[in-house]
Amino acid sequence: MSHLHSYFRRSTLPLLVVVCLAALSFSYAFADNSARPLAVQVIGDPDAAVAGKFAVGSASVGSKALTVTGVIDFLGAGTVHNYFTQGAGNNVQITTNVDEANVVGDATRSQWKLVMGSNLDWFSIRRSPAGGTYNEDALFFIEGSTGRVGIATVDTANGASIPFAPAARLHVETASGDGIWGVASATTGGNVGVYGLSYATSGYGVFGSANVGVSGLSASTPGFGVAGVASATTGTNYGVFGQTSSPSGYGVYYNGGLAGTGTKSAIVDTQDYGWRHLYAVESPQNWFEDFGQANLVAGEALVSIEPIFAQTVNLDLPYHVFLTPRGGFCSLYLAAASASSFTVRAQEGSTCEISFDYRIIAPRLDYEDLRLKPAQDPEAVAANLPPAFPEPASP
Repeated sequence: MSHLHSYFRRSTLPLLVVVCLAALSFSYAFADNSARPLAVQVIGDPDAAVAGKFAVGSASVGSKALTVTGVIDFLGAGTVHNYFTQGAGNNVQITTNVDEANVVGDATRSQWKLVMGSNLDWFSIRRSPAGGTYNEDALFFIEGSTGRVGIATVDTANGASIPFAPAARLHVETASGDGIWGVASATTGGNVGVYGLSYATSGYGVFGSANVGVSGLSASTPGFGVAGVASATTGTNYGVFGQTSSPSGYGVYYNGGLAGTGTKSAIVDTQDYGWRHLYAVESPQNWFEDFGQANLVAGEALVSIEPIFAQTVNLDLPYHVFLTPRGGFCSLYLAAASASSFTVRAQEGSTCEISFDYRIIAPRLDYEDLRLKPAQDPEAVAANLPPAFPEPASP
């Protein structure tokens, strides 16, 4: 036995056996198709195969390294498959969670599909929610002809096309919740949650149309809910502009105090002199006033204070009444004043019977103690504004 073992060690027989087996395997690989039980049939002659050109699901080799006709299946767990295929309109599709046993997707999981269009010229991401019936919604899509992007939930009726036309470069639409939420989470610096810019002379950086078109909120002590700055140093510009088309509406409505360093005025169109400013009368104290006319009878008049006006002022405190005689002259004076009326008499006595105008001024209710209240330095207020966002370069 030892001699036999030594012989095999020295002989070339093992090397010859290896070479023969390799040659047999090579010839078997390129034998006639009917003679080999391969799981995947490779179409093409040995030269084409060597050149790296193969076809799967087709009787002819294409011009590319690999030509596939049909569906590429990435098998998942159980009967769940993930497909890479060509759909209607030469669309390339990647579909996840396809359950071939039930035809539709696995009822316990949602099914997603990515579609890259050719004839339809769309790119889209679609989803069918978990359930026994396939019902596809497009969630994100790009219209190739316009480059417009849509983010919405659009029922495609399981068809190739998307019944939705993005109205802008980015169109976000939702039936519930918020359309866009912008958050700058850094706690320092002049970060911007949402920034809008328009280079058009009549454009809008940000435009809102809703029950509340634009809403601003600040939880900071020196914060600004909405800050408007017109930075041009010439011309007539507007830091904040408000407009209403309703006769009973408000161009600007505020809840709280109103303060500013400039004037407060109404703009009135005159017949001969164009639009003119009419300025508000200012006072160091918070007053409301009313006007009226009354008549002296036998030298005396009891004037009732209008009830609605009486509920806007504090008539328990001293108030002012200014009198102007009309249609004659009598020396009028305020004889008595109460929370509901005041009495006017003439020094000439009962012989004076004329009409007169009156002006009553009383402290505003709940603001009686306000008088020349200290104000914050306007420069200090401006210092609390966030730093100006850098101007982008012109397009």
